Amino acid sequence: MNTSTTRALVLGSEHPRSAAVLRSLARSGIPVDLADHYEPPTALWQGSRYVRDRMLLDEEPGRAVEMLIRRGKPEGGLLVPTNDHYLIMASRHHEALSKTFTVTVPPWDILGPLMDKVEACRIAREAGLEVPHHYRPSNAEELDRILADLDFEDRAYVLKIRMWDTGAADAQTLRRVAQAGSDAATLRAKCEAIRESTGEYPLIEEVVPGTADRCIGVSMIVDKNHEPVVAYCARRLKLQLYAKGDFKHPYELGANAYCESMHDPEAIELATRFVRHARFTGAITVELKRDAIDSRLKFIKADCRFVRATGLSTSIGLDMPTALYRIYTGVNTELPPQKTYPAGVNWIWLEAYAYSLWKNRRNISLTREVWDLLKRLRKVRSWAYFDWRDPLPSIILALTVRRRLKLLESAGTRTATPGGKMERSVSG
Repeated sequence: MNTSTTRALVLGSEHPRSAAVLRSLARSGIPVDLADHYEPPTALWQGSRYVRDRMLLDEEPGRAVEMLIRRGKPEGGLLVPTNDHYLIMASRHHEALSKTFTVTVPPWDILGPLMDKVEACRIAREAGLEVPHHYRPSNAEELDRILADLDFEDRAYVLKIRMWDTGAADAQTLRRVAQAGSDAATLRAKCEAIRESTGEYPLIEEVVPGTADRCIGVSMIVDKNHEPVVAYCARRLKLQLYAKGDFKHPYELGANAYCESMHDPEAIELATRFVRHARFTGAITVELKRDAIDSRLKFIKADCRFVRATGLSTSIGLDMPTALYRIYTGVNTELPPQKTYPAGVNWIWLEAYAYSLWKNRRNISLTREVWDLLKRLRKVRSWAYFDWRDPLPSIILALTVRRRLKLLESAGTRTATPGGKMERSVSG
């Protein structure tokens, strides 16, 4: 359907969520342009038939904003960030960008606290959600006091960077979450290493026990009255695993590689309370985890943008990118009521799934894992990149698979060095 001639300018091209947003909008008859600041170009940038125009931006956010404003006139359009770098840029420069574009993220006074791990937990707690125990030392003496009270025998802990653009918790994977270790000495050494690289101690958070399938993401499009107009749940089936707790209360750390739609009214109700209290508007996924000990849902984090499995929303009839477009452009403002969606519809990032299996092959049965996947394959309705109607990006990815597999462990992450320069990993 041709909803409007107002264009959408998608910021970011390196990740499955970018592909899902681009394809969803274009298939709804919306002209879509793509902007990014990396070379060599990504497969989506090079190959998607849905891209009307491409805009190469400066790496530095301030100059990128100037370029967007200068090249955005007079057409303007809807600005849709698809990664954290552009999310923060658009939010911090919301007022300037809003003179030319319709910006689909909240200004920094709303978004900033949600990007701060400590503040996000505070908001969740005030909204009535349970949060894991966490500690944030401000100096070495306070760290020692915290370590003396931690229970390494019956609990496990992770280290988290407080703000997205501060740096990385793990120097090898460039991720913002890292295992804390099984004793006080190891945890102290890791905290000191993070402080040296980022300038501050990380957040020490108690792990919510349970494997990947206890993680529930509630994806929403939230209107300007802070009410969700689209909401659905997805359960993780397999992570792009980068840590596993061999512990009396097992846990796994990693990024989503395989998930399915599910129904969990309690999770949607808790996520709704969270976005209302945060006064949020736009696309968001509230991640919760059902504790393996007490079965209660605990708040993990909020991703205030589209997530990698966004294509699943289109497959279950709750097309999130198009719903976001309609809310912000005013086209068909009266959206239809929340539809009942099917449970058990699968989304998979096959490359990340396969890489995770191979990397962890010494700890799992590859035969059993592959057989389980084959049995469920008929339920897969959404793929991270592969698409019959837009095949060239997948072909380009396949041609560069060997080089990219070496870097897939940090897929989809961008991290700022202490000097502020943005680094990028190659992702599928």
